[in-house]
Amino acid sequence: MVMDAAMEAWDRGLSTIPDKQLCGKHIADYAIRRFIKRTGQKGQCDYCGNTRVVIQLDTLLYFITDALLHFYTDPANFMSYDSSEGGYLGEVEGPWEMLENLGLNIPDKILWDDLYNSFDHATPWADQQSALSDFKYEGWLHFKHIVKHQSRFLFIGKEEFRVGHQTITARDFLKQIIGDIRRQRMLTQIPTGTALYRCRQHLKMSEVAEASDICAPKAEHAVNPNRMSPAGIAMFYGALNAETAKLETFDRSDRTKPFLSQAIFTPKEDLLLIDLSKIPVISPFDQENWELYDRVEFLRRFLREFSAPISRDSYAHIEYVPTQIITEFLRYNFKRRDGKKIDGIIYPSSKNRSLNALVLFMDHYECLKRLDFDTSNLVQEKVIYLK
Repeated sequence: MVMDAAMEAWDRGLSTIPDKQLCGKHIADYAIRRFIKRTGQKGQCDYCGNTRVVIQLDTLLYFITDALLHFYTDPANFMSYDSSEGGYLGEVEGPWEMLENLGLNIPDKILWDDLYNSFDHATPWADQQSALSDFKYEGWLHFKHIVKHQSRFLFIGKEEFRVGHQTITARDFLKQIIGDIRRQRMLTQIPTGTALYRCRQHLKMSEVAEASDICAPKAEHAVNPNRMSPAGIAMFYGALNAETAKLETFDRSDRTKPFLSQAIFTPKEDLLLIDLSKIPVISPFDQENWELYDRVEFLRRFLREFSAPISRDSYAHIEYVPTQIITEFLRYNFKRRDGKKIDGIIYPSSKNRSLNALVLFMDHYECLKRLDFDTSNLVQEKVIYLK
């Protein structure tokens, strides 16, 4: 039994573990705290001295390394080894680095030292990229390459790439994204009368005086590509608060437009938006939801690129293409069960990811028809540029 226990510890990359116990106060991850609460018993925590529900350190490490074994593996299982080339022919890391990659964060310095020193750091681990999220993310990267550099308008019907063991068309890949969004219930209803903030940076103060001057531009004036819309297709870009609207609009480098106007529009009817900020938080240590973690992790990685900052240079129209295609596909193919289509998308601001921006699928004339505007809420200011 001692030999069996030693072998299992070795398989997990573990070495000598201190005989200590801890409470859930010292770890932020909800799945680990839940495990401590479910399996522990009352006792004194060796790290804070309080009497709480505690577990032995070795029990915690076995639970944590369950995730290590689930997501990673011994590189010898799939990777070539060449001593003349310095070892394994691929990327390998120690067990602690892999756990940190999974988001393990231990603020308590003494506990961190005890956990870190419990591992055999000579044991290599590698990512075989067998998770659904990895396959789908590779598919997303391939999709981006296709629409940016190979086929922008006739790509939908071609079998262009593989996701896992499945060969799919670009259309099927987009449908899978819709399926993931639907499963995570990432829809938000914006009630009638909700304040929607929109900004415009312009040359003269007199340029903005009424709704038509600051809502979505007319098609002939929509000459620049945006994150969700190509040149020639106008949409309403805004936010649910003044700070985000200004942050998303104001270009400090553009000294040709020294004035900034901000207006409040309110919808005349309830609006249905896909809310990309609603991606749930799933811990990689939540064994009950490992399949969901894979799906959510893809959405998170997808979202990071969906809202990443893009320089407004000569390549912007290329970099925007993937999100423009995704947006158009969602606009015309995503329906609620009652048949209602979506009116727009909420997404994290590229300037501050803790804030959310939004886009409504309304051109200039739809804005005037479907949104109310009160001139008394119009705020204008002259921008002060620092030398």
